[in-house]
Amino acid sequence: MARKFEERALEREGVRLRILVWPGDLDALPVVFLPGFLGPPESYAVEAAYLAPRAVAALGLRGSPGAGRPPSGWRADDFYDDLVFLIEHLGYPRFFLSAYSANVPLALRYAAGHSERLAGLVLIDYGPEQPAARPAWAEQLRDRLPEDALRAFLREFMGYDAAPLLERVRAPVLILRGDPEEGSLLSEADAQVMRERLPDVREQVFPDAGHEVWEPEPHTYIEALAGFFTEVERRG
Repeated sequence: MARKFEERALEREGVRLRILVWPGDLDALPVVFLPGFLGPPESYAVEAAYLAPRAVAALGLRGSPGAGRPPSGWRADDFYDDLVFLIEHLGYPRFFLSAYSANVPLALRYAAGHSERLAGLVLIDYGPEQPAARPAWAEQLRDRLPEDALRAFLREFMGYDAAPLLERVRAPVLILRGDPEEGSLLSEADAQVMRERLPDVREQVFPDAGHEVWEPEPHTYIEALAGFFTEVERRG
């Protein structure tokens, strides 16, 4: 059964941002979901339903559906500052953070600098490096960004490499990834770097899945999330 959520519209430096919040029992640590690049927070309704009564929030950074699409302000730092701003608004003293796809490097950057608040980190099917924008991306993004924002993004987005920060991530980490032959975007080489350099890490591979690790077995994906959250909470 779907849970009711509340939408919060916020503004940072003139850019509209969004949070969807599924309120819950704060005796359990809340979970904050960071969608993939320009992804909609609405996509986490299924996770919120399965994780009830745990509180859940999903973030809508600039460029995502319903958020602002400014004519400038598309550096990796701008996205990171959105992330920090939205998490600060939520006010959770301690929480889990789950990041998908090309926003994994942003989550690693956050985790490296906020170990006192982060109970655990889930990294889904992406490595620590976010590449710079490429002209070839223009066609893929043309229906998601207006022309002035698209031009600014292609000009300004230089990517971000969080690999140098891996050793500074003190929170327990769960890596979820699919099979490269099915379309996974996390290579074995990048996964190995993270396994070797993250201090407290475990990994689960979904052999029948591609980049969307919840397909074709969403229950397996949800159980992996819930099991990790419970494990960390039991450890204290």
